[in-house]
Amino acid sequence: YSTGFGGPGMAFGGMHNARARQQQQRGRQQQGQEGALGQLSQLLPLLLIMLFTFFNMGGDDASGATGGSRYFSLTPARPHTNPLSTKLTKVKDIPYYVSDQFLRTVARDRYQLSQVERMVERSYQTYLHDECKNQKAYKRKLEILSTKSKITEAERANLMKKA
Repeated sequence: YSTGFGGPGMAFGGMHNARARQQQQRGRQQQGQEGALGQLSQLLPLLLIMLFTFFNMGGDDASGATGGSRYFSLTPARPHTNPLSTKLTKVKDIPYYVSDQFLRTVARDRYQLSQVERMVERSYQTYLHDECKNQKAYKRKLEILSTKSKITEAERANLMKKA
């Protein structure tokens, strides 16, 4: 049976095959692009976790004068209102404050408590270091002010006493 348009390789049939091949090629290209996007979208959560970890390094240690941790604070501030002191680290009796939830969960696990106490110790060390730097800077500022000629001898003596 023949339709009069020729075989598969003739006139209209040939154009149909060429179009089919072009569509297949476009489909493969789109699949390739979709495959790359699919792979990227699968890796996106991992990349985000890595980025957050990188930018949040040290966030649980000593980010701030009061500890700034979700586990503890070196000063009593909500939700960290329950006083504790270090017992499992080299330096004993560093005061710190924890939340009620911390007392119910982490404080019962000796390993986790020791990890948090190490963070408290590092945070306290950082706090003391920063405080020392601030006091030295303040002393230098007072010494510089005392050397200026526009102040009286009494003011100069008072500034030197403060320094």
